[in-house]
Formats: sequence, C-alpha cells, structure tokens
Amino acid sequence: MLKSLPSTFGSTFRTAYLKVVAVILVIAMIGFPLVSHYGITVDEGTEVAMVRRNIEFIVKGTPIPGDLKYFGPVFNVASEIMFQAQQYLTKGRSYNPLDYGAELNDRQTRVQALAGRVKVKHYMTFLVSLITYAAVAGIVGTLCGADYAWFGALTLVFFPTFWGHSFFNPKDPPFATIFTLTTLLGAYLVNYYLESDEPIKVGKNRATFYAVLFGILVGLLTGIRIGGFLFLFFILATYLILRLGKGGSRRDFFNFAGLYLLLCVTWFATNTICYPAFWSNPIAGFLETIDYLSGHRLQIVVLFDSKFIPIQNLPWNYLPTWMFMTIPLIFQIGFVVGTSLIVAKYSKLSTLQRACAILVLFQVLFLPLVAIVKHSPMYDGMRHFLFTLPGIAAISATAFIWIYQKLSKKSFKIIAASFITVVFVAIAFDMIALHPYQYIYFNRISGGLKQAQGQYETEYWGLSLREGMEWLNKNATPGSTVLVGGFLYSAELFADPNLKVIGYEPEKLAGVPRPFHYLAWPRWDAQEQLPECPVVHQVIRQGVPLSIVKRCD
Repeated sequence: MLKSLPSTFGSTFRTAYLKVVAVILVIAMIGFPLVSHYGITVDEGTEVAMVRRNIEFIVKGTPIPGDLKYFGPVFNVASEIMFQAQQYLTKGRSYNPLDYGAELNDRQTRVQALAGRVKVKHYMTFLVSLITYAAVAGIVGTLCGADYAWFGALTLVFFPTFWGHSFFNPKDPPFATIFTLTTLLGAYLVNYYLESDEPIKVGKNRATFYAVLFGILVGLLTGIRIGGFLFLFFILATYLILRLGKGGSRRDFFNFAGLYLLLCVTWFATNTICYPAFWSNPIAGFLETIDYLSGHRLQIVVLFDSKFIPIQNLPWNYLPTWMFMTIPLIFQIGFVVGTSLIVAKYSKLSTLQRACAILVLFQVLFLPLVAIVKHSPMYDGMRHFLFTLPGIAAISATAFIWIYQKLSKKSFKIIAASFITVVFVAIAFDMIALHPYQYIYFNRISGGLKQAQGQYETEYWGLSLREGMEWLNKNATPGSTVLVGGFLYSAELFADPNLKVIGYEPEKLAGVPRPFHYLAWPRWDAQEQLPECPVVHQVIRQGVPLSIVKRCD
C-alpha cells in the first residue's frame, strides 16, 4: 500500500483543479510578501474618506459632500470592515469604530489611521485579485478543457500592468475581479437556461435562485464601479444570440423574460443598497451618477505624445495607443489569433463555450469601443480599462493552447512550449527590474519605459515618493524640512518623525527656512520646480528617473 501512495498522489495532483490551485498558491506565495513593498497612491486618502462620509450619511442623515457619492464604496467598505475587525481584536470591547473625532482633529492621528487602513486595503486588494486568476483559469478551462485551465491563471501573471495594480489600486483590480467572475458565471447561467431539462421560469426552482444570485453579483459589480450595469445587456444579448441560433418557442422567450426581469430587479436593489447616496431617490441617483462619470468633469491635463492635453480634448487613439504600448506584444498577437480562431471554430463550440466566448469578447471590446466612439474623457493611461486584461489573457491563452493542441509532432510542441517560456521569462525580467512599479511597464515594441519618458505619463500614482522619502530618512539632517511636490501623504506616511514634511506651495516658499529638501513626483511639471536647486537623488527604474530629491541651500 505504501508503494502505491506516490502513484496515487501523482495521479490526484495531475487533476485539473489541483493544477489551478497549485498555480494560484504559488502566485499567492510570491505576491503576499511583496504587498508591503508598495507605496501609497494619490487616491487612497479619498477612498478611505468615502467610507467615513457614507457612515456619516447613514448615522446622521447628512448628505455626502462633493462628488464622492458617485463612486462605488463596496470594496472600500469591505476593507474598512477588515480594518475595524483588526482594531477591535487589538483594542478590545471599548473600541468605538464610529469615533472619528481624534482622526479629524489631530493630523498625526489621522496619518497613522490612514497608514493602518492602507496596509489592510493593500492586502485585501491582492487577496481579491487572486480571484481574477481563478476566474481566468475557469474561462480557459471552459474554452480549452479543464486540463489546460492552469495556463490561463499563469498567463495573467505576465501582464505587468495588472500585476502591478493588483497590490495597491483601490478600485480597478476589484472591478476587474468581479467583472471577470461575472463573465465566467454568466456563461454558465446562459448555458443552464438554454440546455437544462428543468423548468426555466420564475418559481420555486433553481432557475429563479440562480437569477437572484446573479443579480446580486452584478449589483456588487456596479457597487464598485457603476459602469458594470452594462453587463445586464451583455447577458441578455448573449442569451438572445444563442437562443435565436438554437431556435425556441414564444414561451421560451416569455419565461426567460420573467427570469431576466427578476435578475434586473435584484441587481437594482443590490446596487441601491451599495450606494447610500441613492437611498432617498434610487433612480435619479443612478442616472445622475451615470451622467457624472461619463462626462468626467475633472479639470486635469495628461501627457500624451509629448503634449499636455485636457482630458476632455484627448484624441480618439488615446486608449488604443496605451493598450498597444503597455500590453506585451505576445498577448496582442494572441488576442487577435484567439478571436479569429473563436470565429472559425464557432460552429463546433458547445453552447457553454459559445456563451463564454461571447461574454469575454463583450468584456474586452464593448466598453473600450463605447469610450472611443463617445470620445469619453480618460486619464492615467489604461487603468480605468484594467478589467479588459483578464479577458485578453484568457483569449490569448486559449489561442496558444489551441495551436499547441493542433501540433502533431512532439518536437513542434517542445519548440512551441519553449518559445512561450522564453517570452514569459523576458517579461518577468522586466517586471523584476521595475519592481515595485510594474504598472509603468511599456512593451519593447513601443521602445520601453525609456522611450516613454517625457512622451507619456509614467509614474502617475506617486508610489515612488515612498522610496524618495526613505532615502531622505537616511540622508537628511534630523529636524530638517522636506517639501513634497505631489500628494503629501504619499511621502508623509513613510517619513522619519524627526523630519518636518510639508506640501510644496510656491506662495509660501519664502517662509520656509533653508536649507531644505524638495521631493517631487514625475507629474504635472512638479520636478521642474525650484530649478536653482541641484538634484541629489533619483528613484530610477530601467534608466528612467521617477521621483527625485533636490537640496535647496
């Protein structure tokens, strides 16, 4: 019996699900120790404040000030709950999670509270991102067979933009996660409604139960970013395309219409719960949010093709250019080939595979095309379209697998596998060289990060202010002043207590005693300020300076 254990274990481990679990565990083992390496983004203070303001609205019945009411709070609330649970376990029953008084009245307390919340939020962001790898594995397993699902999860790892954002970005990775999961489960829902022998109508049955569950899932998706409501149309279009292809009676359409209406009602209820600002008038609140976010009234400019352009006046090719420059070429080719193969093989695909392929293509193509056609304002490269990357990874992986399966000779398969390995290793070296700023990756065909310098936004999140601040902790004279050209807390949270860290304000510069240091991020000409002061340190990746430190004597 003991002799049979290795054989039995090997056979069990080779099963598809354990392969996927093994890949995701390896990703987790690599990723979790790296979470603490990342700095703090310009948005994180706002994201934390959003939760407090929503709580104020609920407890006191006061309106949420500013435009924060338009941004989905689901992930922020989940992170706040985890932070508060941690505080409760640490401080005991006397801890009051609604007591924000000390934080609001004392800057040092507020900074410490923000640092604690950000730490929890970063771990939560990476934890949630792991679900995306599993969802991509599920899509690839659906299209190619369960034995190949693990390769889908592995492929997404080598998208530097997604990997980098998955450690700190408080909005886009969670949205990408739920979007991809919704795509996968939506395919199974459509397949169930089309292929099941059970009653497909509203009633005490599984069809109704699944409609409610899926409505809740789409509600959580829009609870992170309101644009996710379009998935309601994706699921309807996918069902109609496949139902018309299979044929069906008027009763089939009527029964599905009832389930779809229930799904939409469930979505609307969940979405309303997620937005406290909607509670008094859910329909008006939803429409107002759509109008606000589609217009992006922020008055900011972005660096694109060496010119600073207001986000409302960007050329149509802004998003396509960013996708071309920041997605590794192998995956751009893989996506085009994979889409072509899906079209060519469509008649041979099962209903489930067709539903999955259609929904993935909706996820990848629909919203970017709408943004381009509508000339929607955009900024921060393609980060608002980060949700397209899991779908691109899934279709690319599918293309590689289908081609691999078609190779008849073992030697050809070895060559193909070796080629993919070499390309993945090359991308991995770039990711290591950029760490912890993988999100500023530019592919080699675009000239890489060096070519992008001065032409396009690079380190727009301000993460490198942490590294600049840590250099100052070691090299600045205790008690000296540091002016920050960028978001203050991105540097302040990592500052030595012996340093005086304040925001750079030109009109108040005369009152700052010299010598002092100036720490600046590479955005909006911040590094061009104080030209008389020499640069004494630079945070550099791939030969490109990110944040810099000047000394003004």
